[in-house]
Amino acid sequence: MTPISGRPNPIDDPEPTEQLTEQLAAQLTDRLAGLLKSRRLATEPDPLADDLSAHLMLRQLAATLPPAAEVLADPALLAALSAATALADPPLYQTFLSHYILCAGSVALLGSPDADPGGDLAHARAKGSFLVTELGDASSHLGIRTTARFDPAAREFTLHTPDPRAAKFSSVAARGLPQKAAVCARLICAGQDAGVFSFLVDLTDERGRPVPGVSISSPITLDALPLPYAAVRFQQLRLPYRSWLRDGAVLTPDGTLHDAVGGAQARLRRTLSVGQALWATLPSAMAALAARSAVLTWRFSVSRRSHGGLAPGAPVLAYRTQQHAVLGALAEALALRRAAAQALAGWAAGAPSVGASHAMTFSPWAAVDPSLALHKALATRSTARLVGECQHRCGVSGFFAINRLSGYLGLARAFENAGGDNTLILLDAGRALAERPPDQAPPPPPTDLTDPAWWPRAAAVLRHRLAAELHADLRRHEAQGTRDLTLWNPLLDQALRLGEVAAQGLAADAVAAAPASATEPATAGPRDPLTTLAALYGLVQARRLSGPLLAAELLTPGAARRLPAAMDQLCDELTPQLPAIAEALDPGAAGADVPLGAPDYAAALGAALDWPRGAR
Repeated sequence: MTPISGRPNPIDDPEPTEQLTEQLAAQLTDRLAGLLKSRRLATEPDPLADDLSAHLMLRQLAATLPPAAEVLADPALLAALSAATALADPPLYQTFLSHYILCAGSVALLGSPDADPGGDLAHARAKGSFLVTELGDASSHLGIRTTARFDPAAREFTLHTPDPRAAKFSSVAARGLPQKAAVCARLICAGQDAGVFSFLVDLTDERGRPVPGVSISSPITLDALPLPYAAVRFQQLRLPYRSWLRDGAVLTPDGTLHDAVGGAQARLRRTLSVGQALWATLPSAMAALAARSAVLTWRFSVSRRSHGGLAPGAPVLAYRTQQHAVLGALAEALALRRAAAQALAGWAAGAPSVGASHAMTFSPWAAVDPSLALHKALATRSTARLVGECQHRCGVSGFFAINRLSGYLGLARAFENAGGDNTLILLDAGRALAERPPDQAPPPPPTDLTDPAWWPRAAAVLRHRLAAELHADLRRHEAQGTRDLTLWNPLLDQALRLGEVAAQGLAADAVAAAPASATEPATAGPRDPLTTLAALYGLVQARRLSGPLLAAELLTPGAARRLPAAMDQLCDELTPQLPAIAEALDPGAAGADVPLGAPDYAAALGAALDWPRGAR
């Protein structure tokens, strides 16, 4: 097969365009369509079979790709792969990111060429995982208890799980697969704790059997993602020196560590910085799921008839509540797509991270990269909310696996915790804003709620007022002599709300800053439909955050009551342009093999079902 590649030289062209990513995603989706096999509707999912299938598909996809290090060096290609695999099959996406972004990514970022001498990881001949979370404690990333003790005489490490609380967790229970993992462990050398490093570890042999010193539990079922997750423990597992992803650090013959990073917290931040690639590309995957879900739901709502007493036979999209939900989902999909483009562009351009100045209070993520971590929280939480609403608006059809929404929702919800816990990320974002003196107050928003500039300005003012309020409360509590948990416990709700508003501000700013791309519909009617969609996005967020907006006096009670009427006005403006908007948001939806998006849903579903002979 012809290899897939992104830009000819990502270093010379560091800013991936949204259009290029869409083109790559379309190309990759076509390739993946030939690899995927239809799932049987009448059977329960089999995580073991699904994981084996996902890895075999990953191997076939890898045969069309450059080696892993080259894929990781091309942000546009990596984002397109993320979007295409997530749309095609959520378990395949999870397998892809674990293998390429986290495991191979750790080797590329921190290791050396001899860490994967046979290239089994680089070419996906062995399945890669990332083992960091420990099951027994919250915020285990800040207190990793798995150890790698250095033996200077043998120039080896002994990897050990001290007790069940330190057991790791990942999708590693499938039988018959050679598996490797980047394992985060605390390096012990010369009797000292030298911080958390990653080690590339063989979990199973070429026949898929756990190697001596590795224990893998029976599968742990997760409803959100049908993959065989399991707990992993290590019993005095001997590792060669090359397994250490040392990132330039050196252990002298007597066991003394020389690490230029400087200190245990800095080392942990560096080891976990592999997450930047995940946070930069996961928003592209989430935006793809959001757009596909919104467009499928719109198509379904157009053709679905209601037999309610008010208007028998009318399409459900005639009802204002359905319009607000479905067109609101299209609007939020636009915002997530534009925010994803900004996250990817910033990472691809090598935008400097200011995370080193952030304390690891609730989690390490803000200290690794506060902006990308916040983008991750925004993308996953917003997508889960959006897909859940789409699923509800499609009735029972939204829950049929064949219509994909349940799989998309499971993936988005899984990333509430996976890849960095969203609540902890938002708490740290709120804490960081509150600990510094408030910035100058931004200008107030315009008075017209349907002005697309209203929400970005309102979100900025709301963030400023919440930050100033929490800053004042924080200083008042500090003046009373409280510290640490006693200081922050009464303020956690405020910090969480502030972090959420800061995340929403990323999307609001992205919508305000981004011009219409070449694939977006041209101006038609009274104003550009994408501008109208951006205004609707603002009203959707205003309704959701009406409490804080009222408390901050950015909405009056009268204005809050006018929000539904303002949404009606925007929905009426958008209605003639919806086919063009849907095509722009998700060009692949029309060709997706999903009954939910078909012009005649009942016929498409019937054709996909296995009917008894003669029933058709």
